[in-house]
Amino acid sequence: MWILRELARLVLRVAIAAAVTTALAAFLALVGATPFMTAGRILCIVFGCMLLAMAGVGANSNVDRYMDQNVVKVAWGTIPGFDALKRHPEDPTLAPGAIFFCSGLVVIALGILVF
Repeated sequence: MWILRELARLVLRVAIAAAVTTALAAFLALVGATPFMTAGRILCIVFGCMLLAMAGVGANSNVDRYMDQNVVKVAWGTIPGFDALKRHPEDPTLAPGAIFFCSGLVVIALGILVF
């Protein structure tokens, strides 16, 4: 069960990275003089390279602590009830570096193949 939960988190975060990149490309195309395809290609490649660089930071860094969602939930408080995506302490989890690496590859591929 934990494998499906972690894969769902990975797919969700990769999709969010791709959606944010596409939204920023649309905004830059709207504001600037460059067409959407050019702005999208450049932004996807640059943003993907930044994500790959963040993947190389390593474990137990500020990025790793920021990505720990349970710390954020404790700080903000949680809603009582069952959380299907809640991490259980005995279950292994993906490292933030793996998430950044996969997101970077997908965003670079999006820039090269789609735009």
